[in-house]
Amino acid sequence: MYIFTNVVNISKLWNRLIIMILMVILLMSMVYNSEGTNIISGKVVNKDTKLPIYGVTVKIDSNGQTIQETATDREGNFRFTQDLHKDQQLHINSEGFNSYKQILSSAGELENLEILLTKQPFELAPIEIIGQSLLEHKKLTGTMTKLEPETVNLINPVGTQELLELIPGINGYADDGFGNSRLSIGIRGLNPRRSARVLLLEDGVPIQPAVYIYPNAYYNPPADRIETVEVIKGSGAIRYGPQTMGGVINYTTRKPTGIQGLANKITLGNNGYYSGFSEIKGIGNPDIVSSDIQILYKHGDGFRENNTFDQFNGTVKTLFQLTEEKTLYLKLNGNYENSNATYTGLTEYSFNTNPNFNPKNDDNFKVIRTSIDIIYTNKISDNIISNSTLYSSLFDRRWWREDDIFVRPSSFDTGKLTPVPYFQTGDLIRTGNGKSNFGILRTFYVGGVEQNYSWKHGIGSNSANVDIGGRLHWERFIDDRKVGNAPDARDGVYYTGIQDSTKDPVKIVGQSHHYETTALALYAEEQIDFQNLTLTTGVRYELFKQDRVDRLRGSVLADKVSSVFLPGIGVNYEVGHFNFFGGIHRGYTAPSSGALKVTNFGQNVESGGLDLEPEKSWNMEAGIRSWMPGIILESSAFLIQIEDLVAAGRGTAFKNLGKVNLSGIELAMKLGISEFSSILPDFNFTYTFLQTEIIDGIIKSATIAGNVDVDINGNELPYAPQHTFTIGVSKKIWDSLRIRTDIRFVDEVFTDFENLQQTYNRGDTGPIPSYSIVNAGIDYKVSQQWQLFFTVKNLLDQVYIGSRLHSNAGQPEANLSSGILIGPRRQILFGIKQGI
Repeated sequence: MYIFTNVVNISKLWNRLIIMILMVILLMSMVYNSEGTNIISGKVVNKDTKLPIYGVTVKIDSNGQTIQETATDREGNFRFTQDLHKDQQLHINSEGFNSYKQILSSAGELENLEILLTKQPFELAPIEIIGQSLLEHKKLTGTMTKLEPETVNLINPVGTQELLELIPGINGYADDGFGNSRLSIGIRGLNPRRSARVLLLEDGVPIQPAVYIYPNAYYNPPADRIETVEVIKGSGAIRYGPQTMGGVINYTTRKPTGIQGLANKITLGNNGYYSGFSEIKGIGNPDIVSSDIQILYKHGDGFRENNTFDQFNGTVKTLFQLTEEKTLYLKLNGNYENSNATYTGLTEYSFNTNPNFNPKNDDNFKVIRTSIDIIYTNKISDNIISNSTLYSSLFDRRWWREDDIFVRPSSFDTGKLTPVPYFQTGDLIRTGNGKSNFGILRTFYVGGVEQNYSWKHGIGSNSANVDIGGRLHWERFIDDRKVGNAPDARDGVYYTGIQDSTKDPVKIVGQSHHYETTALALYAEEQIDFQNLTLTTGVRYELFKQDRVDRLRGSVLADKVSSVFLPGIGVNYEVGHFNFFGGIHRGYTAPSSGALKVTNFGQNVESGGLDLEPEKSWNMEAGIRSWMPGIILESSAFLIQIEDLVAAGRGTAFKNLGKVNLSGIELAMKLGISEFSSILPDFNFTYTFLQTEIIDGIIKSATIAGNVDVDINGNELPYAPQHTFTIGVSKKIWDSLRIRTDIRFVDEVFTDFENLQQTYNRGDTGPIPSYSIVNAGIDYKVSQQWQLFFTVKNLLDQVYIGSRLHSNAGQPEANLSSGILIGPRRQILFGIKQGI
């Protein structure tokens, strides 16, 4: 009763705090907006095509200072309420268009302006995969989602998982709580582990450590730098690769526009969280060269004990205007992260008694990543544009983790740790052994060059566009493991002692595998417009050679060459406000280095080479989208038929299954009711129905003794929830106050291929129950340049299982399995933005 009373009191205090904040912001909004006496509104249109331009920046300036700023909606409309004074101007800027200026006067006509923008004589190489044009959105022949800057700013994400989970068909299972860097994203039921079935791009360039041989995502751009998020899951993904069986995710960051200014963001929160972001914009002469500099630092204590992290990220972007037809874009980025990250999951006892428990104060995860991207654009003629991209990155990861043991709670409380076998019943605690650790030390070197040509032409009386190009890609991956002699050791050994002087003079306890991949990708995609019908056909060819050398076992070289043709076709038919689309394309995933290592690179097979077959799929979908006044809708049905899906889990270790089917329905809808009545809010709704079925599969059981084969035909894939939905409500008041709240529901999932229902005391086996999370956010525009924000993640502080890392490992010893990782607890953030 005492605990219940305290919970009720805390809840009451929390509710009062929210009400007080809302009342203060409401009062400030009324005072701030009482000054507005003039309505300034209009529509921004492409002068050549007569189509509205979406996302255009519209400002009111006075003596070089921005007074108000907004962006056009999907119909190209904008609106201000402003008390006009002397020397005020209307400024309109949109990437790829010449800027527009107009002197404002209270005596002039200021409402329902029609503003025509003309295209600039040059075009910057695209860093987007969907783009801003509403016309291009409508013509896409597959599902697509774009989270706009307005949504990203209102959510104020700590990590990218918060953003991606707003998109239908996507589920995230991060093991760092925030989803800040070690992100695991699954699309349409595919294995989410480390996002290995998804192609991750930043500004159109791959960012995974080694996209062919080790695509596991140990780096994501900090959410503070992200402007928009684009996702393509249908046939349009054939243009990109590899790892596009699930889809393509592209994070876009702001490009230099030549507009000078300063942007800052300071955030404070509970759990020891604080961050600072600064951006200096428009350095140099915008007609010749313009640079932006971004610097970010963030710190937090995490949601568990001993889970502190620090991150520093710096970016320099420079745009060179070489001629009217030629531009050069240079981007440099450096990222450093140091965190007390651990793989030590909770047992059932620890989760039920103290879900924030983490005994590992010496585990350490340290990352250094540097990258350089160079994009050269040459407008050869009015119809032909050439894009050349050169990219390179270095990624170094040092992860030291103390060896784990199981102990009884009584043993842990007294500090006298007495190990208990994993098969013991009763309450267990997973903790460090206090004696030794091991380091997973990985370094990646990546480089590539891509050449693309875009040619607008005609086929008969129909307009068409063809994209052709190729990419040469190289990567090297050094995968070392060392054993340390103390919990806090940061150096170790590959081998120890004399095992048997007559046979083997040393005992190998570590590993040193060196991988190298050289890949060639060629692609061609043609889009033809037959009035209301758009037809897109494409083909991609991948050729890559994989090498591995085991440095501790004779430096024997093993290699394999793989090649594949990936065709795709899609159609889009426009009828009034509706677009019907459909497509089919081939998906392909080659075995990753993790699979190569576990299967000893195929050397135990008489035929030699890699004994795992690559995964192959046929991805089919059909859907409808619409942009009508007050409603934006996209819905699709999909079917993915996979051959040779790799059962990637330690106990079910990396075995090709037979056939697997993934099918479902996705729905994304925005109801802009406020367009019809200003007092009503807007609604956002996303829903995914997912059904996965293993048609043909036999694995070794992780729970039945004796190395027994288990028939898993008819089973579901792990981490594939049947129902997922998000309902959001947002309201904009007086052009200065925005409020948003949303609830997300995730259905129960299995965590293993055997679909085990029973949970064991170790915490590493069994399903994850369904859960619901409520989030809320408010931001208030104090002036055009300054903005306050207040957001709460997991408002009700729901305690739930985020994942069972390495579930059903088949290696249940404490040091091999990992147990329960909790989902993010309540996180409160308050801050101020300037110029963002």
